Amino acid sequence: MSDTIVGDNTGIALASSLRACDKLEKVTLVLYNTKLTDEGGCVLVAGLDRLALQDLDLRIRATAVGDKTGEALGQSLSKCSEMARLHLEMSDTKMADASGVALGRTLRNLPKLSQAYISYYNTKISDVGGEPLARGLDRPELKDLSLLLQDTAVGDNFAIAFGAA
Repeated sequence: MSDTIVGDNTGIALASSLRACDKLEKVTLVLYNTKLTDEGGCVLVAGLDRLALQDLDLRIRATAVGDKTGEALGQSLSKCSEMARLHLEMSDTKMADASGVALGRTLRNLPKLSQAYISYYNTKISDVGGEPLARGLDRPELKDLSLLLQDTAVGDNFAIAFGAA
C-alpha cells in the first residue's frame, strides 16, 4: 500500500484479519507514504504475533509511526518462535532508540532465525538503541545478515557492540 490515504483504521482492520489466520507462516506488509501513526501501527504489528509465523517482510517507509510501534513489534515478534527469516525496513519514520532496544531483545529470543535483513534509514536511532540491536544479532544460528543504518545517529558504541557480536 503506497502513496495512499491508508491510515490507522486500516491498520487496525488489517490486524484483525491477521489475528484470524492462526496458521499464517509468511507475511509481507509494505506500507510506503501512508498516514499510519503509532495508534494504528501498534495494533497492526500486534496482529503479527502468530506462533507459526516463519517469514516476515515488513517495510514501513515515510509514515508517522515511531517507537511505540517499534516496541509493539518487538513484543509481537517475541511470540514467533518459528521465525526463520526477518526482513525489516524502517525508513523515514519517527522510530528511535526504544525500537532498537525492543528489536535487539527480541532477536535474542528467536531460536530459529537464520536470515535477517534490517534497515533503519533516516530515523532517529542512536547508539542507545543501536547497541542493543547489535547485541541481538549475536546469534550462532544466523547464517545470512544484511544490516543498513543510513542517516541515523548510530556511532562508535554500535560499531563496538556489532564487532563483538
